[in-house]
Amino acid sequence: MVYIPASRYEEAYQKILAGAHQTNHTTTLLVFASIDADSICGLRILTSLLKRDSIGHKVIPVTNYQDIQAASAQVENRQIKSLVFLNCGGQVDIQDLVQLRDDLVVMIVDSHRPFNLYNIYWNEQVLCLDDGDVESKMGELQQAFEDVEFGSDVNEDSDNEDNEDKEEEDDDEDDEEQTGTKRQNGGEDSIQTRKKRRRAADMDPDEFIQMQRRRARKRDERAQNQSLIQAYYTQGSYHGQSCAISTLVLCEQLGLPPTPDHVWWATIGATSQYVLQHIDADGYAVVVTKMRDLVRRVSSATTRPAANGSTAASKSNGHLDVLRTDSEQASVYSSQMPLDSQLENSADSATNGKNIDVFNPYLEIIDEIDDEGYAAGLNGSSVASVASMGRLTSTRLIDQQMEIIECGELKFPLLRHWSLSEAMRFSPYVATRLATWSSKGRARLDLLLAKLGLSKAEAQAPFLHLAPDLKQQLYRKMADIGADYDMSDSTYRGFVRNYGWRKSNISASDMVLALLALLLHGREPHKTSDVARGGFYAAYDALAQYETLHKGISGALDLQRIVVGQGVAMLERQAVKTLRAFRLAMLGDLEVSGTADGNNSGPAAFSSPF
Repeated sequence: MVYIPASRYEEAYQKILAGAHQTNHTTTLLVFASIDADSICGLRILTSLLKRDSIGHKVIPVTNYQDIQAASAQVENRQIKSLVFLNCGGQVDIQDLVQLRDDLVVMIVDSHRPFNLYNIYWNEQVLCLDDGDVESKMGELQQAFEDVEFGSDVNEDSDNEDNEDKEEEDDDEDDEEQTGTKRQNGGEDSIQTRKKRRRAADMDPDEFIQMQRRRARKRDERAQNQSLIQAYYTQGSYHGQSCAISTLVLCEQLGLPPTPDHVWWATIGATSQYVLQHIDADGYAVVVTKMRDLVRRVSSATTRPAANGSTAASKSNGHLDVLRTDSEQASVYSSQMPLDSQLENSADSATNGKNIDVFNPYLEIIDEIDDEGYAAGLNGSSVASVASMGRLTSTRLIDQQMEIIECGELKFPLLRHWSLSEAMRFSPYVATRLATWSSKGRARLDLLLAKLGLSKAEAQAPFLHLAPDLKQQLYRKMADIGADYDMSDSTYRGFVRNYGWRKSNISASDMVLALLALLLHGREPHKTSDVARGGFYAAYDALAQYETLHKGISGALDLQRIVVGQGVAMLERQAVKTLRAFRLAMLGDLEVSGTADGNNSGPAAFSSPF
């Protein structure tokens, strides 16, 4: 058994750790990471574990199997003791891509299915992390694979027959020496045929019939096993457990307690599977159940006690309403952290010489470097100097931690970062149901907004500026009237992270779209053969740097405009052709004005980094 069950992930990592301790070389591990959001989130979690254990490693972004083969020369370095493949390598025999030494350990963390059977049943150096499918559902397939690969051949006979073959072979060799000739082509086939005829002629008829039946039974069993294996490979591609969640489970088994960052990255990785339609709604519901428990654990561990001695997390309802928005959920936390009288607090603190955290929930969202008061507070300036700048202050009960909140989400991309009208207009989900490329479809969209209780001005205003009661009724009314517009599944459970009072909340689905935009447009210029490493590292940094993430959000907004604009352009120009089994559209030289600045974007904007 070379697959690792979900309960024993740490065994694979212990082998990597043992290999790292065998040498003093700075780099003993190569990490091949696929260029996708889930892989980047898993890489973030894994590197934190590697840094804790002081394991020198090198990350190699890959887009295809040719990239892995091109980097295989680095594996020949005998200082390299371990290889890790994140979201790649599971569907092919890894020995065909990399020459494995006897002292090399390979760990595969791949959500793509089906697995290559040689990876999970053949080579003990290759360790595939299983999410439960292999252990619980593939017992019969394992037996079939072992019978085909290790079972006896259908033409093998008993030991007595083998002895007879040996005697006959000696006789044949004597005959060849006497004649002085040796057949070069087809000689062995003729000898084997002559052996079978002699054995059949000398064998008892009943024994011969039994032998033929045994051979027929073996042939049938072998054919059945081969059919079972073929059916496994031809069932189609699907996805298993998220790579990010697998690495998070690995960290927990190794005694590394989950941090808010780890849980958030795992949430993004799992959400990417749902956003990209790699898993269905039922599979995503299972993921939400798992992540809900982790979110509550890290929230209860990081929330400061309120004035009455209880924690803000303990005040939240364990069973969240399906349509509770992030603003409603956040109010549970903020209600436990009231603001003091700002000016009185400033004066008292200045008198007592105490440092008070700078806080002003009414400031506009501006760059931190432009906020003198915020910078002064971060540098530890006294409250008197900060208050003299006209900044408001508060007590230390106000917690600015980046909390993760479970809430209801709408299938309108990047809703918190532009207006509701734009989010619905440039949503593929809405466009395909209301046909918004036509005047009739746009009229239906306007009617839907009116039924939601929003005026045209409110629908075109930034979503964050809407009144809280309007946001709450939006989620509820979409659940009520969505079925009338073929959008009964427009709401789903999601997670949102609070990035502080100075910045807007960002949902996990927004993070996925931002990472994809960075992967697509963040590549290094004039280096087309660099396998999009520029975009890969930009997306990697965006998980921890808000400035880079903000660029990804802007790129995702432009990308949504381009996608919908390109689709509308193809429909208007009748570029979509209906064939017998599918529809076909050639992008050709079509150009659309999709970005916010009005720049034209053509098919080059759709060049996938994957």
